[in-house]
Amino acid sequence: MKLFSSERAEAEVIGHVIILSITILGISMITLFGVPAIYNLEDMANSKNVEQAFTVLDSRASRVTLGDSPLQITNFELGGGTLTVEPNSSKNPGYIFVNSSDFNFTIPMGKIKYTLGDRIVSYEGGGVWAQYAGGGTVMLSPPEFHYNGWTLTLPVINVSGNASVAGKGTTVVSIKKMEAMIKYPNASAGRMNPVNGTNNGIVNVNITSDYYKSWADYARTLSYTNVSVNDKNKTAIIVLEVLSPMGTFSLPAGQITIRNINTSNPTPINNFSVNLFDSQMNKLNNLDWEIEARNGTTELELEVEKDGNDLIIKIEFDSPGGEEEWEGCLLCGGVSNWPNSINVDFLNQSMNLTTDDTLNTWPGSGNSRSVYDIFQHYLSLMGSDVTFNTDENKKVDYSKSQLTLDYDPGPGALTFLHVTENRADVGIS
Repeated sequence: MKLFSSERAEAEVIGHVIILSITILGISMITLFGVPAIYNLEDMANSKNVEQAFTVLDSRASRVTLGDSPLQITNFELGGGTLTVEPNSSKNPGYIFVNSSDFNFTIPMGKIKYTLGDRIVSYEGGGVWAQYAGGGTVMLSPPEFHYNGWTLTLPVINVSGNASVAGKGTTVVSIKKMEAMIKYPNASAGRMNPVNGTNNGIVNVNITSDYYKSWADYARTLSYTNVSVNDKNKTAIIVLEVLSPMGTFSLPAGQITIRNINTSNPTPINNFSVNLFDSQMNKLNNLDWEIEARNGTTELELEVEKDGNDLIIKIEFDSPGGEEEWEGCLLCGGVSNWPNSINVDFLNQSMNLTTDDTLNTWPGSGNSRSVYDIFQHYLSLMGSDVTFNTDENKKVDYSKSQLTLDYDPGPGALTFLHVTENRADVGIS
């Protein structure tokens, strides 16, 4: 059998086909991977431009709301996104609620919001915040919230307006000063400095916002704050401890609290004295007063009582190491004319008390020490916050008796509070 044979070849056609296939494949790869990457880079560049514009807006808004400038404008490249002014409302809640047992007030914030896809950047409360896909938020610029452990300065920016623009190109945001209102201190509303810590001893700053988690993260970077969040209400809860009031005032019938004692000072108490009146108005013949503080298994007790013909003072300290009790005579038998009241100074350096107990907390101190040394020593063992509970069954006239307190506080207790509402009208053109 004779086979057909040919010396013709199709190499040129096959080469063109291969080159064309490679070209198509290359274009497909560029289309599939390159174009989205380019768009992604474009979106990232646009986002950075927006963030930068918001940072500039933040600075200029501060000049208006907190400075002397009546009006500031900022240019925005929209880049296909939407820029909106959103005042505080039930639909878009954004406000700060400040309260204690003595006062409370609410200040709306509102915001200027830019949206592009699932990326959101906003100006709110004097800070700039960003939200990403999945709901995560970050702080881009810190808010106007300043706390140094003594003073909280909180100028709240209240944004108002009704404007929105979308698309590409450049738009102009104008911020106009409206008014500033001092919320604290406010004498007419009974809000005075130093902050009154008579009751529960704390001030709460609750911030309701879409960016509440980032608000909370920022507050945690400040010293001496106790921060938590309420996810249901989108609220950051910032708790600030308040110093106990100092000075002379009516003797509390319930509790005497000394907050945030400077534990680095071995003698932090400057004055702790009580002026006691007999509840029977019987010239101290029935006087009996006692307060007690506890810290775990440690207990400190102060007592003034009539014992026969003597009026005595006792300081008792109980701990796992044992009991240590000191006693001395304030007014001793033979007094011809008992007074109607008596001032008991627990920092008296000239009066000594004695003990027969073994002093585990104070070895080598001897069995006679001044009231000053004894009180300072035991109070230092109770911690930075000490609350004495009064035995209300004792015989003392609280309507006339007085307490004088003065001490060295450590940092970390709110003393001065300055809160303002700074209103600004925002327009977009």
